[in-house]
Amino acid sequence: METISNTVWQRKGSCVVFDRKRLGGLIHEGSLISLREALSWSKEIPATPPVPGRTILVSGLETVVEIAAPQDAEDFLKRRIRPLLVSLQNRWTDCGVVFGFSSHAKAFEETTLEEEVLFRRRDREIVRLSKALWDGSGALDMKRIVREADKPGEEITVGYYVARIS
Repeated sequence: METISNTVWQRKGSCVVFDRKRLGGLIHEGSLISLREALSWSKEIPATPPVPGRTILVSGLETVVEIAAPQDAEDFLKRRIRPLLVSLQNRWTDCGVVFGFSSHAKAFEETTLEEEVLFRRRDREIVRLSKALWDGSGALDMKRIVREADKPGEEITVGYYVARIS
């Protein structure tokens, strides 16, 4: 899987980010909205993003993925979130959608063959996060978002990004 260390994920496409440093900056900028508000756009997308910058940070998706049965969580991502992301990427072409997760990086597991990202919930159940959220786009176009670690030359994975859902 390719990696990116720039901030294109803040201005285009969609991603899941679990790094507190990255999420904290977005919260400070006023980019945070609730999952409920984002889902309300399924009926009618506002003409312009309701945040001051070019990044929309959505909170609450992790709770759905944690609480719903794994298959129900995957169905929710496929039937409610993915269509919303397609609509948003077609309407707001210069705006990134970030789903903030508070889970540790170890909750996200990359499969080697399919380049899929799995989410291991607190109850140890698995949700096929990238497959449900981005479908085929994930395997082809998903990138690992990284930042420099405290030690020079080391990188820390902070999330996963897809520029456009097909």
